[in-house]
Amino acid sequence: MAQSGYSDVAVTTSPIRAERWAWGICWLMFASTVLNYMDRQSIALVGPMIQKEFKLSFADFGWVLASFQLSYAVFQVPAGYLVDRWNVRWAYAGAVAFWSLAGMAAAFAPSLAILMVLRALLGVGESFNWPCGLRANAMILPPADRGLGNGIFNSGAAVGAVLTPLVVPILAAKYGWRTAFIVVGLLGFLWVGVWLVALSGQRRDVFAGRSGAKPPPVDDLSENTSGLSSQAIVGFGSVVVTATLVSLTAFRFGLPAIWWGITVLMVGLLLAALLLPMQSLKGADWAQSLGEIVRLRRFWILVLVSVSINVCWHFLVNWLPSFLINDRGMKYLAGGLFSTLPFLAADVGNIGGGALSSFLARRGMNAVKARILVISLCTLLITGGALVGSVSSNILALILIAFMAMGTAAFMANFFAFVQEVSPRHTGLVAGILGGLGNLFAAGFHPVVGWAKDTTGSFAVLFVIVGLIPYVGLGALVLGWGSQSGEVESS
Repeated sequence: MAQSGYSDVAVTTSPIRAERWAWGICWLMFASTVLNYMDRQSIALVGPMIQKEFKLSFADFGWVLASFQLSYAVFQVPAGYLVDRWNVRWAYAGAVAFWSLAGMAAAFAPSLAILMVLRALLGVGESFNWPCGLRANAMILPPADRGLGNGIFNSGAAVGAVLTPLVVPILAAKYGWRTAFIVVGLLGFLWVGVWLVALSGQRRDVFAGRSGAKPPPVDDLSENTSGLSSQAIVGFGSVVVTATLVSLTAFRFGLPAIWWGITVLMVGLLLAALLLPMQSLKGADWAQSLGEIVRLRRFWILVLVSVSINVCWHFLVNWLPSFLINDRGMKYLAGGLFSTLPFLAADVGNIGGGALSSFLARRGMNAVKARILVISLCTLLITGGALVGSVSSNILALILIAFMAMGTAAFMANFFAFVQEVSPRHTGLVAGILGGLGNLFAAGFHPVVGWAKDTTGSFAVLFVIVGLIPYVGLGALVLGWGSQSGEVESS
């Protein structure tokens, strides 16, 4: 396990120009993201079969989707904290093995409750993917190349969303939905072997934090293991107790109470860290790290960005097959096949959006301004999705959704570059918190999607919402970020 100080040095002393092998690692992390999305998206493509087998409404199926995303949201925060301190090579390998096993186990679920538990465990393992990937990219790529590096890594989401409809519906139609889960899960163990072999020798040392630079003085590491102050214990403890009590009301008010309980926990801990005096947080490294992050104004800006763009992206990933089958009248296999087209466009957006901001930065434009310009163009593309419910042509609807997916993916590639600049010392934790909050609200949106579909019989109004919500994130960046990379501002 690497010392936290060594990891920080590795980030802050990244090379001026990326070495060739570093781009190869980016593509290997692209492959892990492909598998990540294949494991998580399989359930969306076999959703009609699961709904039929367990007699579920669309709102009920929304909670099945949320079972994955809620655990994914919660565990991104500890995942980010741990990735900042662990050897990324082993953390990444362990995470992929864990989520692959959970995905395979879902194939043997005898009941809906056990299926939801296993989907939640899948979320625990997959929560490490983005903190690991962003941390690794920050260690091996210079700032000017991170937009492109993140685009390569993140484009695995779109490619996974393309490949899954080409594989899962065919397996499910012929052998049943459970077989599809087994096949996809097995691929993860193959990746683990390749990853461990690829990161050997000198490359292994870089990911362990042994980059040749001397560690900072002990004082700079801010390590204090004497324990939290009584004031901090009361503050954080009050949040935990309140969240637990809210969650326990699930016995009376159902699954929404669990979502509210998790929301109270995640948001409450952040607000407690912000309101408590910094001195009271110095008894534990995790508390001090959290306190440092929430005092950065740019962190709160990215909270708005993460929530807005994650709601948009996860709506497309999880509900597009159902929209094509139920609103557009496509057959099961046809709906799965045509759902690949928008995600092909998203793959173009991931690479193209990252490459465009890198191109503009290398031609003299300020890196922040280049990213915001690209994100502005992306938001315009996403807006076209608001018209999907009002067009009668299936072809035109798919074109609009394709532009929407392309814009969303390119937006996210550049958003991740901002994430890496909030606090280089805490890259994994920042990524974990932002990803967790984004997925928390995306999880809460799934039952709303199902309810709206059950109530109105259409997904039209939902496309309007997800087509316009990215303007919240864009506005926050334009108004609040500032023009200089690496600039640290307090809230």
